[in-house]
Amino acid sequence: MSNKDGKLPQFALIKQFLREQIESGKWSPGTRIPSEHSLTQTFSVSRMTARRAVKELADEGLFTRTPGLGTFVNAPSACPAVLDIVDVVAKAQVAGSHSHRLLAVDCVQATAKIAHLMQLQSAAMIFQLTVLHLQKNQPVQWQSLSINPSFAPALLKQKLTRVTPDAYLNWISPSTSTQYQLKAVAPSASQRLELALSQQDAPLCLQLSRRNWLGDKVVSFSTMLHPADHYYLGADLEAVNQ
Repeated sequence: MSNKDGKLPQFALIKQFLREQIESGKWSPGTRIPSEHSLTQTFSVSRMTARRAVKELADEGLFTRTPGLGTFVNAPSACPAVLDIVDVVAKAQVAGSHSHRLLAVDCVQATAKIAHLMQLQSAAMIFQLTVLHLQKNQPVQWQSLSINPSFAPALLKQKLTRVTPDAYLNWISPSTSTQYQLKAVAPSASQRLELALSQQDAPLCLQLSRRNWLGDKVVSFSTMLHPADHYYLGADLEAVNQ
């Protein structure tokens, strides 16, 4: 697999476009999405490429494909007692104001904790990346990402300057399930420096940990640290009341 210019393949770009229409609210449940023929003309791709993008999102439950009628946006699955996590990085990516900086990219021996979380042998080697995410050139997220090399063997050969490691990994080995944990933590001195937190800033940040699975195997484990004002749970009540 060659990805020297750091660009996502066309089918992944189409998937990104389709997701954005749903997440932005432009397409409500029941909306008929553009036909495969229309997508081939819009993105100048083959019918097979457009079909792959739509099929993969349909397999994820975003769309329902009805022969002879078209493909329609599904209603979101009901998840009582679960709050939405509003991610400033994802919002910045959609808005086009996101950038990232690779602080470290290594192949290292997994620590006992990481090996346990990723269900690996204690002496297993992993890809370990540290990434700083920015919005309008301002740091908003510090990320540590541990990856099982068997799911992305060519990762260290990629530049990953325009495409985030998460986006590349989702292209190579899209996860089938994800686990999350959210808690407040005190950032280290180096994390405070990367996130441009002054001594007067609140001592605690929000830490979101994420474990991605492909079938019964762990693809990656990620820890993301945010200044507390860059994340919130549930509805934005201030915006709703305005």
